Amino acid sequence: MNNNTQSPAAACKHRVFWDDVFTECKSMWKVAMKYDDASWHYGGDFPEGAPEELGGTHIGLFLRYFFTRGWVGDIHTEEYPDAVAAVIDGTMSGTDFLFKYCDEKLTDEDFNTEGNAIAEQYYGESGLYLSDYAVHFADLMYAAPESKHDFNKYAKMIEERLASGKLTS
Repeated sequence: MNNNTQSPAAACKHRVFWDDVFTECKSMWKVAMKYDDASWHYGGDFPEGAPEELGGTHIGLFLRYFFTRGWVGDIHTEEYPDAVAAVIDGTMSGTDFLFKYCDEKLTDEDFNTEGNAIAEQYYGESGLYLSDYAVHFADLMYAAPESKHDFNKYAKMIEERLASGKLTS
C-alpha cells in the first residue's frame, strides 16, 4: 500500500470523526424557527398610540396555553422555571413572559417536541391560529391586553380546533 493512500478503515475513521464534528456544530448553531414576532404586528397595521405589548397579546396567550399543557421548551424550564410557573398559574401573563424572556418572538425553542408538532401546523404558514383568534377575539385584537381576554374561552377555542384535527387551511 502506498504511504500516501489511507486504508479504507482509516478513511472511514476520519469521516466518522468529521461527521460527528459537523453534527455537533450543526446542533450548536441551530437556528430557531420563528412562528411570530410582536414587532411584525406593532410595526405594521397597528393602532396609532397603542402600546407595543398589544402586538404580542395573541402570541402571549398562545404561549400561556401551551405552557399550561406542559409543552414548555427546555430553555425556559431550565433557565426561568419560576417565571414559567407564574405564567401557568396566571400571576404573570404570557405576553409579559414573551417580552421579558423571548425577545418578543415565538420560536420552536419555546416549546417541547409535542408542542412544536402542534405549533408548526396551527401557527405555521398555513395554520389557522391567527384566523381563529381574529374570529373569536376581533374586538380585542390590538385593543386590549391579555388580562382583558377570557382565558377559558381562549383555551376552549384552541381545544376545539385541536379536537377537529384541522389545524391548517
